[in-house]
Amino acid sequence: MPLALIGLSHNTGATVEVREKIAFTTPGTLAHALHFLKTSLEGQAEAVLLSTCNRTELYIATSGNLSDDEITELLLEARGIAGEAETICPYLRTRHGHQAIEHLFRVSAGLDSMIIGESDVVRQVRDAYSSASHAGICGKTLNQLFHEALRVGKQARTESDLGRGAFSIGHAAAEVARNIFGVGRGQTVLLLGAGKMSETTARHLTAGGAATVLVANRTYDRAVHLAEALNGRAIRYDEFADYLAKVDIVISSTSAPHPIVTREVVEPTLRHRRRGPLFLIDIAVPRDVESTVGELPDVYLYDIDDLQQLVEEDMAERRKRAVQAEAFVRDEALAFAAKLRTQSVAVPLVSSMRAKVRTITAMELTKLRQRLPHLSDDDWQTIEATFASVENRLLHDPTLRVKEYAAAAENPEVEAKMATVRELFGLEQEENARRV
Repeated sequence: MPLALIGLSHNTGATVEVREKIAFTTPGTLAHALHFLKTSLEGQAEAVLLSTCNRTELYIATSGNLSDDEITELLLEARGIAGEAETICPYLRTRHGHQAIEHLFRVSAGLDSMIIGESDVVRQVRDAYSSASHAGICGKTLNQLFHEALRVGKQARTESDLGRGAFSIGHAAAEVARNIFGVGRGQTVLLLGAGKMSETTARHLTAGGAATVLVANRTYDRAVHLAEALNGRAIRYDEFADYLAKVDIVISSTSAPHPIVTREVVEPTLRHRRRGPLFLIDIAVPRDVESTVGELPDVYLYDIDDLQQLVEEDMAERRKRAVQAEAFVRDEALAFAAKLRTQSVAVPLVSSMRAKVRTITAMELTKLRQRLPHLSDDDWQTIEATFASVENRLLHDPTLRVKEYAAAAENPEVEAKMATVRELFGLEQEENARRV
């Protein structure tokens, strides 16, 4: 079943403004998109939609002939932004076959991440696969692909030591905060949203001297749970604006579809502040903080793209370790692509070859029984076993050749060789007869 991938990320030049337009990270958007894809594809294809703060990618395995334009249209319509194709399409990239496989393996290994080798992407890949499975749109091909991607990603990080000493977005945010406030001042941090990245950032900040952590989340129980883990305090989500005058740092990572920290909300609080600068870290996609908030006096606003620039400065050593992981991922991708081609091309052809030979053998055995009715059952068992052995020996080399042809990288010569095999065994005539 042919594989295709279409998507964009920070590595294709898509800024956070573009990424947030096509993100499926807000409540209900992913479930709606998967339902739309399942309905649109009508069982003719499998699909997995991977959407994070830095990427949106649609993986499709189809028995039909979907063009790149049709897959692009599916992706845009699934997000309800078909009218914004001119904005999105320049940043989309399409990959097929083993290139799509290698890309997913690189993503799972953290090699395509903003932070090379970061491990949170494994959870994101697993969640994307799980959502597609629960939606009933993930079949045999993508089941194998995503299970293999998770295995390869884990092994690549382990064998190359790629994940050691990660300089993360949270670490970068903490470094910026230290530059703004100095060391050991004991800042008060407000978390908007209780996601994993917010928690990681908060832990870096408290390790660097932040004294108090407040947590606001739409689900209050989740805010309480995270606040306890951080030795902080939960506050009601609809009251967070009241605390902006009392905190030093705001980390925002909600799933809101529109900015929740607007200039209209922040500006009045500045008149009541007695705490110096207000540092806002917006790591949500779509963004939580209105961009004009950063224009206010004594307000420092950093979004995820700003923090990426800081991370880049610490990436040289990790890129050295990534070389080993890249080689491993590339080899694994080629091997898995060969396996898929063998399953989809070689196995059906070999089955047809064997079925043709077995049919001929059965016919000849029937004729032989009529000519030699005096033979005992033991004699016939010996004759049938001999015929079966001859079948296997005759088909051994053709079977190996067919599997080798199928495992080769995609090129026109492979299909030509397969066509020759079908012609030599007279399979094309039979297939055409069945169609008629």
